[in-house]
Amino acid sequence: MRIGRSFCALFIALACMACGKETREGTDLYTNGLRGNVKSVSEKKYHAVMDENQEIVRGSFFRNNGEWDCVAHFNKDGNYEEVVYLDRDGDIVERNVYEYGENRKVSTLQIFEDSSTLKKKCLYQYDIKDRVSVIQELDEDGDFRLGTSIVYNDENLIETATTVNRLGTVLCRTITEKNRKGQVSDFKYYNEERKLTNWRKETHDDEGRLSEMVVLHADESLAFKVVNSYNLQGDLVKSEPFSEEEEFLNQRYTYVYDKKSNWISKIQFFGDSAVSVTEREIEYY
Repeated sequence: MRIGRSFCALFIALACMACGKETREGTDLYTNGLRGNVKSVSEKKYHAVMDENQEIVRGSFFRNNGEWDCVAHFNKDGNYEEVVYLDRDGDIVERNVYEYGENRKVSTLQIFEDSSTLKKKCLYQYDIKDRVSVIQELDEDGDFRLGTSIVYNDENLIETATTVNRLGTVLCRTITEKNRKGQVSDFKYYNEERKLTNWRKETHDDEGRLSEMVVLHADESLAFKVVNSYNLQGDLVKSEPFSEEEEFLNQRYTYVYDKKSNWISKIQFFGDSAVSVTEREIEYY
């Protein structure tokens, strides 16, 4: 349930999300594959170890690539109110607070370094179709830092997002093509030197889940491909990468569910080895 911290990376991190069949499409609950009237989710990740009975259980806290434990609070519309990231001692390392406008879409996101020290603020504007058109990022003093403008080509189902700094220098640009269902089919990311550094093509199943992702080099040659499989609850159970350039291990997941069919325990495998155990505590309205 990680929220993208990098402004440009916001547009890259939207793949591989589950979808909650029993929650309203377009909400944060739906994006995170949560069902029912969820009020909060507390998520902690541990190393996977074997106990004396050769059962996979949780070990020490899992810390990899800046991952932290997460507590997310949702409003009754199914969107984030607050997301807090905690270290292994329970201290806050980041706190995100959301405010919404009359259209029930996020208008302001405040990001704090701890419980109260403001690090930056993001302001959202929408077009006449209630789609995000402008995102402004302000620093802790309220001064403009970054801005992203999003232009929609409805005829060709293309979205172009351009991020600039306070000097107007373009830092990155993304071009996203979607199908008639609103699912991403082609995504390109260009860096500040206008070089294509991330290109992927996506295929989705009938439930809107990412079934195949093909990542290409700028010359259209294949970098790697990932094929995903899902269980009846709609959660990812297997991710199979294929590449001629290097060898990747399959990723596999097993789950334990609550009565609402939301998972409360997840074991992640790389190949045949259990790597992590993630546990959730879910509170409902």
